[in-house]
Amino acid sequence: MSDHVPFDLVTKILLRLPVAAILRWRSVCKRWQALIDSTEFSKLQLNHSSATTKNAFLFVLEDDGCGNGDLHLATYIDGLRRETIPSFRSKPPPSAQIGVITLIGSCNGLVCFSNDADMAIITNPATQQTHVTPAIPNPLMDLVSIADCVYRYGCGFVYDSVSDDYKVIKLHQMLMLGFDANGEDFHSELVIYGVRSNSSVSVKFPYFLSAEKMGVFVAGAIHWVVHDDRDRGDLVVGFDLGLGECKEIPQPEYRNRKSLKIRIGELENCLCIFANYPGRVVDVWMMKEYGVRESWSIMRSIPHPGLCYDKRIRPLGYSMTGQEILLQLDEKRLVWCDLKKNPPGVDASTEITVNGLRKKKKKNKNKKKYIDAIVCFGSLVSPGGMLPPKEQVKIDKQRKKRDGFLSAGFKLKL
Repeated sequence: MSDHVPFDLVTKILLRLPVAAILRWRSVCKRWQALIDSTEFSKLQLNHSSATTKNAFLFVLEDDGCGNGDLHLATYIDGLRRETIPSFRSKPPPSAQIGVITLIGSCNGLVCFSNDADMAIITNPATQQTHVTPAIPNPLMDLVSIADCVYRYGCGFVYDSVSDDYKVIKLHQMLMLGFDANGEDFHSELVIYGVRSNSSVSVKFPYFLSAEKMGVFVAGAIHWVVHDDRDRGDLVVGFDLGLGECKEIPQPEYRNRKSLKIRIGELENCLCIFANYPGRVVDVWMMKEYGVRESWSIMRSIPHPGLCYDKRIRPLGYSMTGQEILLQLDEKRLVWCDLKKNPPGVDASTEITVNGLRKKKKKNKNKKKYIDAIVCFGSLVSPGGMLPPKEQVKIDKQRKKRDGFLSAGFKLKL
């Protein structure tokens, strides 16, 4: 049958299928297998998934407050109201189950998280393939044991098109309550690890990190809300991976700076700012042209109590109608925020419950339970495809051997 269907039509049909279905169709014939395994088809499928948002997953990392983490994967369902998202619970590979698991970020259908051994675990939730990196060096490791200090941590996972490599980014900061042997009271190092190259570089990051640890990647730079020693209030700073340097991003003209708290995110591949005036209003800004102050525009102003959070807010994605934004609030709640209703905001009916999350035990009621979530698109991008050439050859040989066995068939004797 496949010989009678135009091949370009086959390609268009396959692009519209979920990843699991695409992988099943590899066994139809060698021509389909070659198509699905090709880099060109993988890029087309990724572009289609991200453009339509129909092939997306909600990836939730849950911690019970005692260092016990579970991973939940749920279909990204549009427009839920007080409904429960079905999900399945999984664990990282045994080699990666060392200490507390931290979500690093998501890119091109891959999700990255880290453990206490500073190993990065990169997984594709759609194909269920996983790659574990060696421990990523921490330049401040020798200082971690010092008791009189404040430690802060930032992170990110991005694709660098210039080097054609996926980068795991870790920001380590220590604020000493005294001075060290060199007379310094602040240490800040940004570590950039290339997955394909299996190498890392470390650069100085001369800003104090604010509350949000996960960086926001826009226009080839990863951003955080920070402040400096000149008491200029909250700043938005991006580290440009191509240039290897930090740059301050011009901010919009706020109502006023008094009691203002800002958090950043990414929507429509644009940098956005949530400007919170506690107890009054939250202004949602979007920078339409990166780096241009005049391109900031207010998407919506949400009066109190339409959008209430304490320290953290992160946009995860749009609904399919484009009317609502999925938000994570204070590492506790997932809610839909309707931007077009009047007045805009969230209420009890817009909160999402993910099936399978642990219930807080009474004996651990003093422990801080939290969730961390991210939306990723189903893709055929393989963590193994990012390995150095010698290791990739071994994986390719194993795949060909398996595919040959399946195509030849087998007999089952009863």
